[in-house]
Amino acid sequence: MPRFPATLLSLLFLQLELWSVSAKPGRRPHYSVDADNNIVNNYNDRYTVNLTVAGTSVNCMLDTGSTDMYVAPPGGISGPFNDTGVFTAIFYGDGSNFVNGSVGLGQVEIAGFTIPNQAFINVTNSVGEEGDFAGGVFGLVGLGFDGPGGSIPSSLTAGGYNGTDVGKAVLSSIYAQNPDKGQFFSFSLSRVGDIEESADASLVISGYDDKYAAVQSAPLLPQFPANSGRWSVLTDGISVNGVDIKWNSLGSDVPAGKTAVLFDTGTTNFLVPQELRDAVYGAVPGAVLAKNSSIPNLKFSEDEDVWVIPCTTPVNMTVKFAGQDFPIHPLDLSDSSYLVAPDGKNYTVCVGSMTNGGSILGPDLDALYGDSFLRNVYSVFSFGNDTTPAHVQLLADTNTDDAAADFLVHRQEVLENGPPELSPKDIINLFDGSASGSSAAPSSTPTSAGSTPTASDAGSSTPTSADPLPECTIPAGSDALSKGKPALNLADGTSSSSDSTVSKYGPIIVGLLAANLVLLLVVAFFSVMNFVKNGRTAGPTRALNPSYVPVKLKEDGPRSSFSTAEHTAYSD
Repeated sequence: MPRFPATLLSLLFLQLELWSVSAKPGRRPHYSVDADNNIVNNYNDRYTVNLTVAGTSVNCMLDTGSTDMYVAPPGGISGPFNDTGVFTAIFYGDGSNFVNGSVGLGQVEIAGFTIPNQAFINVTNSVGEEGDFAGGVFGLVGLGFDGPGGSIPSSLTAGGYNGTDVGKAVLSSIYAQNPDKGQFFSFSLSRVGDIEESADASLVISGYDDKYAAVQSAPLLPQFPANSGRWSVLTDGISVNGVDIKWNSLGSDVPAGKTAVLFDTGTTNFLVPQELRDAVYGAVPGAVLAKNSSIPNLKFSEDEDVWVIPCTTPVNMTVKFAGQDFPIHPLDLSDSSYLVAPDGKNYTVCVGSMTNGGSILGPDLDALYGDSFLRNVYSVFSFGNDTTPAHVQLLADTNTDDAAADFLVHRQEVLENGPPELSPKDIINLFDGSASGSSAAPSSTPTSAGSTPTASDAGSSTPTSADPLPECTIPAGSDALSKGKPALNLADGTSSSSDSTVSKYGPIIVGLLAANLVLLLVVAFFSVMNFVKNGRTAGPTRALNPSYVPVKLKEDGPRSSFSTAEHTAYSD
């Protein structure tokens, strides 16, 4: 999916809000902080910590996918600090997102530690960070691997400083001040918006949350490749409804039967290859794939394909590491929303939240496991020592039975409080027309392996609270698990309501879209002029729940595309 300039991207988010009645129905996720812990949950999209920079409190995102630190408080930094005058920039993703400014040295307080002279970027300009600024997130703290080639240390070195020493990352500074403490950190991430309103989120540097002390006995997952400078490890794979999904690694050095995944708190969801996404949701009863759909994805995706799922049907997925199973809460695998359809009516729609990572992935990395995974585990990230290499330890924190009950109660509440739900097939017809290409997951009685599903396979009824949830039984070794489902042509005349609606209201819709486009261009013009004038944008309130572009994949310079060499630059 092409990446838009930041101002236009913000306007597209505005358009999405106008299209959607509410991006988060039911118990809408909100800001949440456990009184005993220190991580702020920002709508389940960003996990942040309130730190102090030169006396100024700043809400900063925690990012295991990068290393440098930057801050951009709306009123600037109020206290004294040393402005080195050294200009530097951090580019994210394909280079279209960036922050820049001069390197400052000042006192930083974070997670109970005080660093007297920490290096950070005092941001003066940014592109692509508008969504986070609007959500009250005005900085980032990288929790990745330090090194002399990072943006801050390399710029300081070029400016006449000892960049390796003066430009240490936050964690390196803490470890240097506390040589007797272990060089690791651990955290748990909360989930707000579920029935329990969980807010048990904590970051502990050089220690563990007492509640999760058992993680110390968990298997060590070595960094892969070793010395890669990122928090990537090998996984044993994924299963849905107890059936393993075939997933071949793209990496030439990855052992057979394994895949390489990166743990990234700067990514909200699972970002995987298109084929894996389609195999996962293709195993969900009643789910239908809408190709190049006008139904909005609620998470970042490289394509416009959307898996529409019956709202009360859970995605029962388990990921595997070192021979251990880690169940994923069904609420982390599908999103519910209230949408205004082309017929002018409101509908409840549920879509898959595991999306296509596209060019963000590469030959040496098979997937990004973001917050949707990390909410289900307690994680320990160790930089290693003289005897033990860098590694990750995981402790499962999701009970399958409890999660299933939680999911059902939550989705029933969504349906009771919102507009009606149509079957996936019918909602796709409504948004995309009956000629749109799509494919369907098997019903509770799957079709034979290799057969082409028909429109009836998608089903027209939606499970209700009174109906038992269907179970999916897929033959072992079925090609459907690794290759996705055959295309399903919905141009079968089974639904004419969308055709008549378009015929009747088509001219009105076109007129409204044309007026909307004119308004969009006008707003875009003034937004660009305002952006140029003010350098960066910031807002005190969250206007909507945008599809955040992932934060990871920090690059040390602008990139127009990915290559194998560029793709490895995850940390400083």
